Parts: sequence; C-alpha cells; structure tokens
Amino acid sequence: MNATGNHAAVSLGVVAISHNEENDLPAFLAHLLPWVSEIVIVDDGSTDRTATICRDAGSIVKFIASPRRTGEYYSHQRNKGIAAATSDWLLHMDIDERVTPELATEILSSIINPLCDGYFFRRLNYFLNRPMCGGGWQTWNQIHLARRTKFRFGGKMHETTLLNAAPERTGQLTHPMWHLNDSDYVERVRKNMTYMQVEAENLLEQGYRVRWYNFVLRPLNRVLKSYFLQGGWRDGMTGFLYAVYIFGATFNAYATAWDRQNTSSRQEVENTLRNLWLQRGVVL
Repeated sequence: MNATGNHAAVSLGVVAISHNEENDLPAFLAHLLPWVSEIVIVDDGSTDRTATICRDAGSIVKFIASPRRTGEYYSHQRNKGIAAATSDWLLHMDIDERVTPELATEILSSIINPLCDGYFFRRLNYFLNRPMCGGGWQTWNQIHLARRTKFRFGGKMHETTLLNAAPERTGQLTHPMWHLNDSDYVERVRKNMTYMQVEAENLLEQGYRVRWYNFVLRPLNRVLKSYFLQGGWRDGMTGFLYAVYIFGATFNAYATAWDRQNTSSRQEVENTLRNLWLQRGVVL
C-alpha cells in the first residue's frame, strides 16, 4: 500500500498535536510514513526529543512549534494543523492512536468517493494497555477523516467536529482506530491534572454553583453509568479500576471548581500571620 499508485489523484495527510511525545512518536510516524502524503505535527512547547524525532523523519513530516497562548485550546492547535496542510483529505489523530492495515485500506478506498466529504469512524480504546469493550469507551464515533477545505474543530478539551457538508455527504467506516491512551496508571492520573481544570472552567462558565453533595453524587452517578449502564463490568479488573478512576477524576473537577468559587489567597493567610506578630509588637 502506498500514497502513490491508484490513489495518487487524491492525497491524504495526517494532522496531530503533540506535547512531549518522544515515547509514542516513533511508532506513530513509522506506521504512517509508508502510505500517507504528509504528516503535520503542531507542537505545544515540548521539552523532550519530540522536535528532533519529527525533523529526522524527513520532509514528509511538517513540524510546527506553536505553544498554546492564553485562551487557546486543543481545537485551536488542530486547526493550525489544518491551515498548514496541503492534502485533499486529512486524517486527524492523536500521537497515541494507530491505524490498522484494515482501516488504512478502507480509508484509501473511501476518500476517492466523490459523493462524500467526511467519514465517521470508531475507536478501540485501550486502558492500561488493555482493550476496553465497555465503560463508555465504545460510544466514541466522530468525523476525524474529512476533506481539508470542509472541516474544522471547535470546543476545548474534548473537541467538537465541524464538517461543512450535508448529512448525506458523510459516511461511516467499519474498522476502528486503535487508541492506546496511557502507558500506565500514573500517566492517566497526570493527564487528569489538565482535564479537571478544563472541566472546572466549563462548570464556572455555565454559572454552576458547586454544593457539598456534588462531591459525592456527581462522581457516583458517573461511576454507576460507566460500570453498570455502559458495561464497564465486562472488562473485569480493568473496568473496575477505570470506574474508580472516574470517581476520583469527577471529584477533582468539582473540587477545583469549588476552590475557585471560594478561593482564599495565600496573601490573605500571610497577612493574618503578620497581624498576629504585630499584636505582639514584632514588625515583619
């Protein structure tokens, strides 16, 4: 399979965003280079070997160093990649995603269809390096393959897809993308530090006032939905661990929102201590 030959009339590129991806990046590039026309990486200020790996991969990889500014989210990064790309069609990926041979064949045969402007496809999500059949992971189905001139992203942490085309000009791919997610549980918890802040921002922007019972009822509701209603129990211990993680992650988001609504600055505490010393006649 190759980006040339029968599919030369329609070019396919890949757009991805990165931040300190030196571990996942080599395999990501290696499995795409043989069959796509270009790979555009928009980088959010990596401090590891991400830039070097991209530049060593050859001219097919376009590396764009563009750290997010205040008010910019992942959707802005992905749109920068669209603007820098030149291919007719773009496949939008994360660095920890992988295309199977079956999906690659389906993609290349689908983009030559003149009646379609975009395609939905599903993910086979991995948690702790194990495929997840339930827990809500199986519901993801988005348009991440589209004509370059017809597609943009919106939203914040979990981007929304904006395809400028009639519904009848969208298709559905049958083979899933593999989404490997985190290398271990520590990485999952580390990523949650970012996720919880964006979720807290969303709550505050909606005018939501966090109450004490939200710290229990909201996380519990999400756990019950994931583990029982969405079949997380089918994934055994991995599904159970994910459910417990969801409880903590949801709690963290509401705790962050509450803290920002009821903030008490460090300077106020320092002033209190200074006043206590002043009462004893000591000037700090």
